[in-house]
Amino acid sequence: MTLPGHAQDTLSNPITIKSYLDSLFPDSVVHPLPPMLEHPEVIMSPDSIDATVEYGSVDSNYLDNVTHKVYLFGDAYVRYKDLSLKADYIVIDLDSTIATAEGSLDSAGHLVGKPEFKMGDESFSAEKMRYNFQQRKGIIYNALTKEGDLLIHGERTKFVAGGVGVQKDDILYGKGALITTCDAEHPHFGIRASKVKTIPDKLAVIGLSDFELFGVPTPIVLPFGFYPVSETRTAGLILPRDYERSPQLGFGMRDIGYYFPVKDWADVKLLADIYFNGTWGVGVNANYAQKYKYRGNFAVRYSYRITEQPNDYRNNIEKSFSIRMTHNQDPKSNPYQTIGGSINIQSNDFESLNYNDAQSALTNTYSSNFNYSRIFPGKPYSLTAGMNHSQNTRSHQVTINAPELNFRLNRIYPFKSDKKLGPEQWYEKIAVQYAGSGRAQLLATDTTLFDPITWQNAQYGAQHKANASVNFNVLKYFNVTPSVDYGETWFFKTRDAMFRFDPNDSDFVQNDTIFYPDSSGFVIVPDTVSYGVVDRNLKDGFVAFRSLSASVNMNTQLFGTLQFSKGWLRGIRHVIKPSIGFSFAQPSPQSYYDTAYVSLQYPDSIRQFSRFDNLLYSVRPTDIKQANLNYSFTNLFEAKYFSAKDSTEKKLKLFDNISVGGSFNMAAKVNQFSPINISGNTRLFKGITTVSVGATYSFYGLQEDGRLSPDFYLETNNKLLRFDNLRLRFSTRVTFDDIMKWITGDPKTSTTPPQSGPSQGSNTVVPTADRFEQLLGRFSISHELGIVQMGMTGPDETRVTTNSINMIGSMQVTPNWTIFFGNIGYDFLSKQLTYPDIGISRDLHCWQMSFNWQPTRGTYAFNISVKPGTFDFLKVPYKRGNYDSSGGF
Repeated sequence: MTLPGHAQDTLSNPITIKSYLDSLFPDSVVHPLPPMLEHPEVIMSPDSIDATVEYGSVDSNYLDNVTHKVYLFGDAYVRYKDLSLKADYIVIDLDSTIATAEGSLDSAGHLVGKPEFKMGDESFSAEKMRYNFQQRKGIIYNALTKEGDLLIHGERTKFVAGGVGVQKDDILYGKGALITTCDAEHPHFGIRASKVKTIPDKLAVIGLSDFELFGVPTPIVLPFGFYPVSETRTAGLILPRDYERSPQLGFGMRDIGYYFPVKDWADVKLLADIYFNGTWGVGVNANYAQKYKYRGNFAVRYSYRITEQPNDYRNNIEKSFSIRMTHNQDPKSNPYQTIGGSINIQSNDFESLNYNDAQSALTNTYSSNFNYSRIFPGKPYSLTAGMNHSQNTRSHQVTINAPELNFRLNRIYPFKSDKKLGPEQWYEKIAVQYAGSGRAQLLATDTTLFDPITWQNAQYGAQHKANASVNFNVLKYFNVTPSVDYGETWFFKTRDAMFRFDPNDSDFVQNDTIFYPDSSGFVIVPDTVSYGVVDRNLKDGFVAFRSLSASVNMNTQLFGTLQFSKGWLRGIRHVIKPSIGFSFAQPSPQSYYDTAYVSLQYPDSIRQFSRFDNLLYSVRPTDIKQANLNYSFTNLFEAKYFSAKDSTEKKLKLFDNISVGGSFNMAAKVNQFSPINISGNTRLFKGITTVSVGATYSFYGLQEDGRLSPDFYLETNNKLLRFDNLRLRFSTRVTFDDIMKWITGDPKTSTTPPQSGPSQGSNTVVPTADRFEQLLGRFSISHELGIVQMGMTGPDETRVTTNSINMIGSMQVTPNWTIFFGNIGYDFLSKQLTYPDIGISRDLHCWQMSFNWQPTRGTYAFNISVKPGTFDFLKVPYKRGNYDSSGGF
């Protein structure tokens, strides 16, 4: 389609172009077409271009018939295939098919309308440009080319398009180029190269060059340079992430390595840490992703650190490793089976040894969970197989469950008829459930995990749990649920006389005073003063732990409301959920126990211990017959109030789940009543603070030795209940949005990005609320307070178990200055800071400056570097790690 002021043609020869242009300008002389051009079969010159050229301008255009040139003024453009050229002024030579583009000066003397050249995904801007459509070559003056995040400023650049001869790629040849990632008009830094060859989306190669800072050449000279600029993944070196000068480790480089893509959906990084004193580390990082199937990553790191302790010439070697992995399956991949999870295993406190941030230094528990799960369409059962792991870096204890198999039968109704001939019978509501599991478990420390003895003490077992229940209503409002539970746990190793002592061992046998009740005297003889743990080895052999219990429970709900027609308070609602039930269980057989003598003087002083203590399944035998009458009451309190702000009634939860419960064992001979447990929680200050309350009261008193008295507290102290303990916990977390919501009632839905300050002489004033939001909007402060009061035979004891405050966030002081608080905490019990991690950074446009300090650990890091990108290896780092510090700054 041709628009007025625009033209398009094949530019096959000057006569055809001229004829078409003359049709747009009727005042021009019309030249008749040669006879051969009127023939439908036109023989084209091999030098002619093979596609339509479209050109035009917004302001005006002019054709010179003598010189065969077209002059385009004002937002001029030329389009040819995937090529486009824009400028304020363009001249097209119709004979040579060369277009020359330039900008123009505005009234203030500024150059505007600079030429912009685009071919496919490549684009350039320059002060002046010439391009030959026939030869597909051009010259660009003072060009700005962007390749990835690299900006190439060239004094004179030659552009040769691909497809000319044997050349397949577009190539740029530059002279006197400055390569940088700074997008300022006058770049703050760069590499000044005498010659540059760039293949777009592949690489840039430079000759002899030097580093230039703020336009000033520096003594840093590079003989050559090779920079991949491909947007696709290509193999290549990884420059060090950090340079270090450590008094302990010497000069070193961190995370230097090699990157290579394995497939289109996976890549691998090989990384290494190298220090001059012999310390080193290696690692492998990989990422993979298949669209609509799965994605994940894994990282394996190993650290070998050599340090020298103060006043000790011997070297201290610390070895540690870290394994991290995540795998997530896309739900669209398979709706019936999934595989995935995460693995995080550390040894010898790897994170804290190698990093100084608060999370790495304070985290002391790690866990893993990786599972395969399968559901069977149309079937009521499912299968899960996997592994899990947990470890504590302080105690160095490691627990690994692998493999672990779980089979679950969902609730089924075996007596339910498929043919409905009448109302549902009670036996049709009988439901059956089953859950089975098998597990192998390793218990060790992170240093003995691979010792043979650890694997010899590995435990194996299986557990089965079955339940049958029925649910029906009585008198319409009472829900009754009888149930029977059966459990069976298989152990292939159990404890064999775990508590024993050696009479010749002075650690457990010392002189003791023995009083004889049949005489007025006493004698001092050797006796046990504590229980010695001599043999904790496991005994091989299959043992099954079985349990059977039955219960019936009944529950309902009671509602009470109180309404008011006037005033702020419009109503109170109280919901009571009472539950009463009966449960029965037989005592465990004596074969579940092992015995040990606890006194040398009294042979009949035998104490029995469970054979199932600290095994892979937690089961606890009991020697007491259970015939319990259980009761509980759950209470919810809500209020309705009138909001004068919007003239509506709103609900307010006063207390959530205040529960009171206990039991009465009719089969017990003494202490039949269990303690009464009271618990509840509520939220204060519009959800900012959560309050949890727990209390225990007993029907029996305490003896002098701290054990329960067989007599009721009412008989000995004329009081029905004895206070046993009270537990209070206040958890508070406050953000700036919470404070604004608390004050104004309007929650902030978004945080306003920091704005630069007004220029001098401006009347613009930043609102106070917005200024506070800029400073405090990224802060969160949390406080934990725990209080416990214990009932004693004497005065009650009250103590604070937890009292700490913690702050995390950042503060945008100015548009360029930011203060970071990775962790600022104070423990009021220990009266010390809890690992503060403080940082400050300055935005230097294309550079950034930062300083991080951990005062309690005595570590810090100062860094001036180019922002992340191709040149982020240009940095000036200085740091002190935890291996160089003895504490303090």
